Amino acid sequence: MNREIRNFIKNYAKEIENQSAALFIGAGFSQSSGYVNWKGLLKDIAEELELDINRENDLVSLAQYYCNQNTRTKINQLIKDNFSEVKVPTENHKIIARFPIFTYWTTNYDSLIEESLKENYRVVDVKRKNSDLSLTRPNRDAIVYKMHGDNSIPEEAVILKEDYEMYYKKYSPFVNALNGDLISKTFLFLGFSFSDPNINYIFSKIKIEYNKDNIRQHYAIMKKMRKEDFPELSIEDFEYSKRKFSLFIDDLKRYRIKVLLIDEYNEITKILKTIEKKLF
Repeated sequence: MNREIRNFIKNYAKEIENQSAALFIGAGFSQSSGYVNWKGLLKDIAEELELDINRENDLVSLAQYYCNQNTRTKINQLIKDNFSEVKVPTENHKIIARFPIFTYWTTNYDSLIEESLKENYRVVDVKRKNSDLSLTRPNRDAIVYKMHGDNSIPEEAVILKEDYEMYYKKYSPFVNALNGDLISKTFLFLGFSFSDPNINYIFSKIKIEYNKDNIRQHYAIMKKMRKEDFPELSIEDFEYSKRKFSLFIDDLKRYRIKVLLIDEYNEITKILKTIEKKLF
């Protein structure tokens, strides 16, 4: 591990000990359990629209295009079919469930986080919809905010462009809760690409309302771009994408998000294990 990652481990472990740490889990964190990513989820829909899923980057709009011509029923069924099946939590899920962290946020529809916490004998309070926020589970020692919904209520899942457009009004309690946590806690983002417009809006709002020096330091772990991972790209296109990725990482600094780059995804497990050793 390089010095940057070692410093992060020391600082984040201290935040956990001070009960001021939180985790934000994205779709990439569940892929190794066998769940599909967004492209896998919407592949059939793209084919019905006579589009190539591998050439599509704006998947929110893709889902909206399908709904414009049909109904939302098939999309709801895809969420139900693909995320209701019980998968085995990864080692990473098990490790974060052992962390003495109270606050977990996710955009995922699966139940791996809450199941991992339960397996670790944690009392989990899961927030899937607005009405859940006004209720408190007795003796809870972990709270999981599923800000984009859950496979149990696919009709309310945030997936269409119009869902995102209406999010700030329809799900303002979640926006306010996340806004408060980002101000008061140090987040570690795992498996998250920062392409979500809801998160970007909240970070922008915090940046406007608070001086940069008063915003908490947050962290994200991401994999370096390597040519062998993008065989479909020409050398010229790869270098262009790599340069854009570098600029994107630099831009995240505006929101006090420090990106820690790794060579392989299995390094995440090593990092999480090292944090755990510092705690116990």
